[in-house]
Amino acid sequence: MDRYLQIFKTNYISFFYMLFFLTFLSIISYVIITSSKFNYPNDDKLVVIEKGSSMQDVISIFNKNKCEYNELFFSFSMRLTGNHRKIKSGRYNFNGISNLGSLIRVLTTESADKIKVTLIEGWTIDKIADKINEKLDINIDVFKSLCQNYNFIHSLGIKSLSLEGFLFPDTYVFLKSYTEEDIITVLVNNFFKKYKKAVAVSDKSKYTMEELITLASIIQGEYMIPHTDELSLISSVYHNRLNKKMYLQADPTIQYILPGDNRRLYNKHLKIESPYNTYKYKGLPPGPINNPGYDAILAAINPKKSELLYFVADGEGRHIFTKTNKDHNRAKNKLKKNRKRF
Repeated sequence: MDRYLQIFKTNYISFFYMLFFLTFLSIISYVIITSSKFNYPNDDKLVVIEKGSSMQDVISIFNKNKCEYNELFFSFSMRLTGNHRKIKSGRYNFNGISNLGSLIRVLTTESADKIKVTLIEGWTIDKIADKINEKLDINIDVFKSLCQNYNFIHSLGIKSLSLEGFLFPDTYVFLKSYTEEDIITVLVNNFFKKYKKAVAVSDKSKYTMEELITLASIIQGEYMIPHTDELSLISSVYHNRLNKKMYLQADPTIQYILPGDNRRLYNKHLKIESPYNTYKYKGLPPGPINNPGYDAILAAINPKKSELLYFVADGEGRHIFTKTNKDHNRAKNKLKKNRKRF
């Protein structure tokens, strides 16, 4: 009897360990699978999933739109969790969705738990935090703290002391369950996607990614009205100044130093002691001054070839570009005279 009892105990323990091992293996496999890559290439095109769509219908939509993902992994993880029966219909925006785990969460969450948030080009971390808090009631202090957390920033693949410049401005659909870390990760994932797209157009720059985004943020600060034809010219001026080791003399960097909303600048503002003061220090400032959009990033990477060194706002949303300081002063004086007439 004791012998049979011992055999039973041995088999029971073996079964327990086998069950534990299989469970552990399943969990590890699921984590690995859901961490695998997902990329939706058509950023501006919404995906429509009709009511009653099956998992195979969704896979067909992904394949039709040439999404980059592992179809087998997606199917396995959906069935393993029973999520293949929980697909929600609707119009989907996949900005910032970079892995299968995030994709599955979005596809299987009720519409009432999804919040649409639009972040504007040129906003700072503070403005972005305020807008997201307005929509999702996040902890602003935690959000801002993460954006300055060295270890967290570097875990995202960015060599900077701040995430200013790397929270890509776009329209997103966030889940109410997202943590501050989740939201930031989505924004940075989208940044990398857009940056790689811009680099693919022209990858001839001698500057690092962080330096290019710093320059892009200055260009973005000069350009707040949709005249995209001027972006490459503005970029050209700054590239030429950098090459000649001139002061950038970029007003947006002064606005960044001053608290509150943008204001009219006076000579006293140009003397403020700050490493961001491009009237006092040559070269690029220590980091981005806002979060630039795709057009500004592309312009920073791919400036127009010219000998331009100056530009001045014409008061109507555009700029007058010149090669010499003499012509620059002449343009400024002409604009002053025109303003006095009105």
